Amino acid sequence: MSEAEADPVPAWEEAYRKVDLLWGLRPDSVLQSYCTLVPKGTILDLGIGEGRNAFPFAQMGHAVEGVDTSPTAVERCLSRAREAGYRVRAQVGDLRQFSIDPKTYALVIAAWTLNFMKKSEAAEVIERVKTGLVPDGLVYLGVFSTADPGFERIKQAGPEVEENTYVAPRLKGHVHYFTRKEVLGPFGDFRLIHCSEGEELDVGHGKPHYHGFVTYVGQKHA
Repeated sequence: MSEAEADPVPAWEEAYRKVDLLWGLRPDSVLQSYCTLVPKGTILDLGIGEGRNAFPFAQMGHAVEGVDTSPTAVERCLSRAREAGYRVRAQVGDLRQFSIDPKTYALVIAAWTLNFMKKSEAAEVIERVKTGLVPDGLVYLGVFSTADPGFERIKQAGPEVEENTYVAPRLKGHVHYFTRKEVLGPFGDFRLIHCSEGEELDVGHGKPHYHGFVTYVGQKHA
């Protein structure tokens, strides 16, 4: 196969290659607010990127595992972990197909990653997350909601693939926008720690822009 015929660089890998630090170093504030509730154990970050959400837990003494679709992100994450002396294992993989061992993790993080798949695929990942938690383990989700300005724009650009799921040509894949009910529904048997929704200005990357969001923290009953 010639170079011209080769598969294009995946969108997220391309984004990581363009800058030295794509998402910055600051962890999500909601996640940090409840870090003391996480039982001692292993942390799993689905979409670990360069490690911003996982590293504070490594600093607290937790072992960290992560997966990301971008080889560049994983390389940077592991390099930073080695420099800091953190216990971090990260691998390149597709979140939609990533196997989560049952009753293994004290915390599973899925921050702003479940949007970039179909609704049905995200639902399957969430079920694996629930199974993967130990008793009293926590889950943290951050997702873009149907209040996001991007939702209104993409509805005008092409047909709906699944409910609130559309093709995103720029991302070379799908994008799904969540409702609050859709986030809370699978966790009806969990203890609710936090759920919020709203709109905010994102100044963490690129030009300032608005997002609609839902964030959720839940605890699996013992």
